[in-house]
This record gives sequence, structure tokens and C-alpha cells, in this order.
Amino acid sequence: MKYTLTAAAFLTGSAAFVFTAHPQEREPLDGWQVSVGAGVLTSPTYEGDDDYDLKVLPNLQFRYGARFFASVQDGVGYRLFNSDTLSAGPIARVRFSRDEDGDQTFSVTGGETDDLLGLGDVDTTIEVGGFVGWTVGDIALSGEVRQGLGGHEGLVADLGASWRGRLTGFGPPVFWSAGPSIRLADSDYTSAYFGVTPLQSVRSGLPQYEADGGLYSYGLGASAFVPLDRDNRWSLVMIAGYDQLAGDAGDAPLVDLRGARDQFTFGAFLSRTFQ
Repeated sequence: MKYTLTAAAFLTGSAAFVFTAHPQEREPLDGWQVSVGAGVLTSPTYEGDDDYDLKVLPNLQFRYGARFFASVQDGVGYRLFNSDTLSAGPIARVRFSRDEDGDQTFSVTGGETDDLLGLGDVDTTIEVGGFVGWTVGDIALSGEVRQGLGGHEGLVADLGASWRGRLTGFGPPVFWSAGPSIRLADSDYTSAYFGVTPLQSVRSGLPQYEADGGLYSYGLGASAFVPLDRDNRWSLVMIAGYDQLAGDAGDAPLVDLRGARDQFTFGAFLSRTFQ
């Protein structure tokens, strides 16, 4: 069974960071599977910030067989093609708004910033597109291309690779994965979050900045899936990631003067699966 935790803008406007799915020893059952849980996540207050906050987040996922999946983390997708080595199909994701007042709904510590004042809000965006995944042995490659509707209205592509394994001999087995990822984005996407118009410059105090597309970020991610009972009903997922903003995103005044290129993320989520 595949498990994926993608904190791609997990209920915030934060940077997307993808943590690779973990296989289990049994195949997915037919019919519906629902996972309910919660966890904690520490990440930059906004994408490009050098301050961090701690969030307590719900975790709700739906699956039907081996093809349909839906959650805030994974988006909504369907594996039109699904074999042992290759899967592909349509996907839609939600990237939640970035508010200039810096409000973070689920923050319990930190999360207060005035860095964004004067830059305006970036509305919630529905990103629609397609995905493909290729697995050979312990190596998995993945790619997604999505177009934003509303909000940033840009085109974004995420590419990743991971090496997967299993640790035993220390209690429950630990299924782990780790690997690099890169994000490419067009000028509409990059400008929405890092461009500074003349009016925004006056209101925010930042210099004017016209952001172009290209390489947006690159980094490393790792995750560990731990089944906590024999039937794999209860599970713990731990995640860690590092991304560096690159190109015009990394050179933006918001990042250079008020934030940082280096972006770290850590989290842990406990879930119960019903079948």
C-alpha cells in the first residue's frame, strides 16, 4: 500500500515540499479507505521567511482501491494508468492564500509577521494538471505539471527522485525514503509571491522587483512511515525537508531583505486508517 504525505502548502501559503510515498507489504484493499489523524509541523511563517512557526494540523485522507486519492496534502487525483512500475493521471491541488497580515490559522507558536504588509493578498489557488511516477526497485521518480486557476494563475512543475528502504530489528519496521526535488515555475507564479509592483513598493517599503520564471527552488526531503500495529491501522509519519529558493525567487527583495533562501521543515503525524 502506498502512503504519501505531501505538505504542499498544507493549509498555509508555505512552500511545497514533497515526501515520498511508503510501500507496505500488502496490496491495497478494494473499496474505500479513510485515514484520520493530526500532527505538528514547523516551517517558515511564509515561503521565503527566516522565522518559523509551529502548527497543529488535521490529517484527513481518502482512497478508493489503488487509483483514487484525495486529501489536502496529496490533492485529488486518479491513476488512469497504474502498473507495478508506472502510474499517471490527472491531479488537482489547493494552494491556500497568503495574506499580507501574515495570519496563520493553525499556528500555535510564532506565525506573527509584518513582512508582507503592503504586498497584498495572494488568493487561494486551484492547481490542475497531471502527474507521472516511475518506480524501479528502490528508486522512484516523480513529476507533476499544474496550472493555477485564480490566485497566482501561474504554471508550476515539481520533479523528484527518491531512494526507499526498510529498517527492521528496532521494534516496528520503518519504511523510509529520501531524495532530491526541484521546482520550476513561470513568471506569473514567481511574480505572484515575490514580485513588487510600484504601488506595492510604496506601501511595503521594498524596492520594485520584476520576477521572471525558471528554476524556483531545489532541495532534499526525507520521510519515515512507522506502522504501529500488526494490521497497519495506526501509523506514524515523520518528515524533514530542506529547500533553497533559487533564481528570481531567491533574489527577490522580500527574501534578501526580510527572509532567507534556506527553508527547513519538520513534522510528525499520527493517523488511524479505516477500511
